[in-house]
Amino acid sequence: MIDLAAIVSQVRRGMIPAHVYADPEIFAAERDRLFARSWVFLAHESEIPDPGDYVVRRVLADSFIVARDEAGVVRVMFNMCLHRGMQVCRAELGNASHFRCPYHAWTYRNDGRLAGLPFHQEAYGGEDGFARAGQSLLPAPSMGTHNGLIFISGDPDAPALADYLGDFAFYLDFYTRQGPAGVELRGPQRWRIKANWKIGAENFAGDSYHTPHTHASVVDIGLFREPKASKRIQGALYQAGPGAGTTYKLPPAGNGHGDLAGQLRYVGYPDAMIPAMAAAWSDRQRALVADSGFMPSAATLFPNLSFVHNWPQIDADGTVAPFISLRQWQPVSERETEVLSWFAVDAAAPEDFKRRSYTAYLMCFGSSGMFEQDDVENWVSITDMAAGSMARRLTLNSRMGLTSEGKPVKPPLATFAGPGVAYQGFGEYGQRHWFGLWGDCLSREAR
Repeated sequence: MIDLAAIVSQVRRGMIPAHVYADPEIFAAERDRLFARSWVFLAHESEIPDPGDYVVRRVLADSFIVARDEAGVVRVMFNMCLHRGMQVCRAELGNASHFRCPYHAWTYRNDGRLAGLPFHQEAYGGEDGFARAGQSLLPAPSMGTHNGLIFISGDPDAPALADYLGDFAFYLDFYTRQGPAGVELRGPQRWRIKANWKIGAENFAGDSYHTPHTHASVVDIGLFREPKASKRIQGALYQAGPGAGTTYKLPPAGNGHGDLAGQLRYVGYPDAMIPAMAAAWSDRQRALVADSGFMPSAATLFPNLSFVHNWPQIDADGTVAPFISLRQWQPVSERETEVLSWFAVDAAAPEDFKRRSYTAYLMCFGSSGMFEQDDVENWVSITDMAAGSMARRLTLNSRMGLTSEGKPVKPPLATFAGPGVAYQGFGEYGQRHWFGLWGDCLSREAR
């Protein structure tokens, strides 16, 4: 029997018991105390643009239909028939006005309402035996959206999504709002890796320390110039609300501070997109890029939604093309994760930019991406090592950036325009922040 309180206490000091990456009891606690009550991403509204469109997504073992009903309202419904518990919708996506259970053909409208069942009069005596009025697929206990991102929580008393996101919404906009049209998602690509779900989530929350080493080959072949150690150590690591992430330090733009257009051109955005990006962002968001000189790159919104924004060189001519990816670390077990990876792009971007950006995404991330292959090799090894008996004797040191007294080695960045707190250089601030939220969840009662 594990001692959750002792594990959480160690984690709060920046010392991670190695076995948490492969322990079935830890995984059971995460299922009951974390995923059953946290805000979790399911889909984006661009995936269901028209009435009748739907996708089916999971939160661990719970399957949900995410549908746009005939009135255009987005609904999230538990994918389980009211009759005998069969999975109602077995396709992953499509368009339907009704969903019919394959077991006994109970049929539901795409807003969840029960529309009919065979032999109602003969089998039930009609409405007297089973009143259809008011019968509906079980809705998600809590649901919210931000910039088209659809989240649910299994907790009916969850705080409003906007309150939960808090200051992290500032950074979320860099990935999901580059103009009035919003972003459109393509995908997801899906694959499974023999690695614990936490490793990817914490990696994207702030591990700039690994990129000069794990991803050295990406620089060597000329795909990407930024992961060099001299570049990554200049970036900022920030924590804000339920999220944390990394940035790159941009070189001085042509006109010095305040040259937002110059900074955006440096990372490959065409002039046709820049006015809409500038208009979509607040003064403070523009200042983070133009004045502070930091461009958000990887980030994680707790618990398991990550983002990446990179700008590789996609051809021999050195053409730079930025891309954005959303990725979800969907736990399958304590030793296996399903990765869902979406390509995101401004819906109003020029078509030639969309093509270049998608090429950049496929070269770097997704199931065939070079960054992806580098990372997964590490994560599988960590999970394998964590499953042995010796791992229960070891606590991993996640205190980079702290003195022995627990104080930051460097003061927070005073010139960082974004909310929250940010540090420049290498440090495990984001990972500790993520694990602090993890510890908060494991310390509460299960539901």
